[in-house]
Order: sequence, then C-alpha cells, then structure tokens
Amino acid sequence: MMGEQIMTKPRNRNGSSLTRVRAVVRAVAILRSFTPSRPHLALGEVVKLTDLDAGTARRLLVTLRDEGLVRQDPVTGLYSASIGLLELSRAVPESLSLTGLIEERIKELAKETQTTVYVSTVSGDMALCTARHNGGRAIEVRWWAVGEQRHFNMGTGPRVLLAFQSPERQEQLITQTLALDENQASILRDELEHIRAQSVIVKHDEIASGLSAMAVPLLDHDSNILASISTGGLTPRYTGAERVQMFQSMIKATEDMRESLRGYSTQFH
Repeated sequence: MMGEQIMTKPRNRNGSSLTRVRAVVRAVAILRSFTPSRPHLALGEVVKLTDLDAGTARRLLVTLRDEGLVRQDPVTGLYSASIGLLELSRAVPESLSLTGLIEERIKELAKETQTTVYVSTVSGDMALCTARHNGGRAIEVRWWAVGEQRHFNMGTGPRVLLAFQSPERQEQLITQTLALDENQASILRDELEHIRAQSVIVKHDEIASGLSAMAVPLLDHDSNILASISTGGLTPRYTGAERVQMFQSMIKATEDMRESLRGYSTQFH
C-alpha cells in the first residue's frame, strides 16, 4: 500500500520479525507525550517531545482527535488525552492488573532468593498486600496475607510506600491516620528520608526473632510509586555479602517489572 512501509514475511508467530508501522509508532509517541504533569500541550510542545515535524504531528493529532483519543480545546487550541483512552482501558483484562503483569517475575525473584516475596500497594490510608509467593524453602514468612491491609509504619513494604508519597500526603498520614506522638513521628520521618534517598529498607527481628525483611520501590517511568516489593527470610540472607546480593536481585527484578508495566497507570485500575 502506498505511503506505508512494506512488511516482511513473519518468521515468528509473535510477529517480532515484522517491520513496524511507522505511523502507529508516531501516534503512540504522541499519546505518550501527555502525562499528569503536562496534561495540556500545544502543537509545538508535541513536536519537541516527539521529534516529529510540525506537519506530521498535526495530521496525527487531528486523526487522533477525530478518533476520540485526543481532545483539542476549542478556545486555546491545546491538545490533551481524551476520555476515549479511558474507555479503551476498561477493555484491559483483569489479568493485566499491576499484580498480574508482574506476577511471573515475582515468582522468579522468590525462587532466586529463596525467600517469601510480597507485593503491596496503596489502598486509601492503608497498605494492601496484593501478592505473596514463597521461594521454596521450608521457612515461609506468612506475616502478611494477600488482601490484608497494614498501617504504613508496619513492615518494610508499607514504609516504602509511605516514603514515596508526596510530602503533604506523608504528613497527613503520619499526623492524622497514624496519630504518632512527636518522638515516634520524628523517628519515622528520618526513616522515610533514608528510604527515599537509598531506595531500600532492611529490618531485622521486626516480624519475629531470626527473621529479616528488605523492601524496594517499584516506580513508573515518571518516578511515581506503583508498588513496594519486599522479601522476608532468615536474617543471614540480609547481612554482609548476601545482603548486597539480595539488594541487587531485587533491583534487577524491579527494573524488569518496570518495563513490563510501561504505560501502566494506577488511575486506570
């Protein structure tokens, strides 16, 4: 077809050997240029963000607008994502929820580290456990059940979630929801500052004597918190060289999960 790139014959069932359709790639780039921090964009801004020429960007924007995926303000002329994208998001299967998208990698991490791995997310004023997988060792840490909620100052996973909230939200949770006294609040604030700076927290003997836990944040590509990934096991796994190895394994896992969640937004689920 004239105007489209010629596709090669697929050699793999997943189509990985096919030539990508340039018009689609460009349209997706435009859609991804809209973010919560820049919801309204002028044509020139879209051009700058996507490296497209103005004519191509405008044609694609008009097409996306006419298909209901982009809105153009009739007064200012600014473009924004349209409610049509929300309608498409409702068609995403439940298995492609955040937990569903990363569950296989969670199982791999549990097996690799031989620990119990937890996934937790923010649920109102509490932290919610959405997945738990044991790596196969005889000792399984069952401190937190799937579907159970915890306060943000209980456990490594909830603390990580709290550490990556906005300063205003943090203060609200610390002073109102948790209702900590000044000394407790000060200790927690210092701890949260350390977590945010180091992107990790390790606790020994908090769950039970001889058991330790480590948690790291799972962030999206705009550095917003999506979930906390934590592991629990025997304390020797969380000291010395084994502690470094545990941290490296968890960071590699979250990097893989982050790619699996590219484009994911908590507001759609």
